[in-house]
Amino acid sequence: MKSLLAFAALLAATFASRAQGLPSIADVRAVTDRVMTQVTKGDFEGGMNAFKSLTVIPAAEFDAMVGQSKTQLPVIAGRFGNSLDYEFIEQRDLGKSLSSLTYIHRFDKHAMRWIFYLYRGKDGWVINTFRFDDQWPQLLER
Repeated sequence: MKSLLAFAALLAATFASRAQGLPSIADVRAVTDRVMTQVTKGDFEGGMNAFKSLTVIPAAEFDAMVGQSKTQLPVIAGRFGNSLDYEFIEQRDLGKSLSSLTYIHRFDKHAMRWIFYLYRGKDGWVINTFRFDDQWPQLLER
């Protein structure tokens, strides 16, 4: 799990000019729903690539993080069991330019928390950063 936390820490990246914004949070949510669908069906790389163009993370760094995360998938499956599905938990907005979309990825024995952090810049909404980890109990502490 420390590798997953290290992965999440690496996701704080500088802006990249390739990020394409979307006009609304609903549009970003449609993308993140697709990400979660693909990830829970076992297509981790496809899910990650589904939102790559919306991130501000440089492509080389994004690809390296995907590769590192893929090495952790057998450990996750061994500990948590089979992937079941996902559940959308909440959208949190702060002002007019910040938002987050939170999901859980459900497994037989445990869940993983996924959070996509959104920023509305001049070109629309982008995924500024994201993370996934097994710290879903923190969702209950709010």
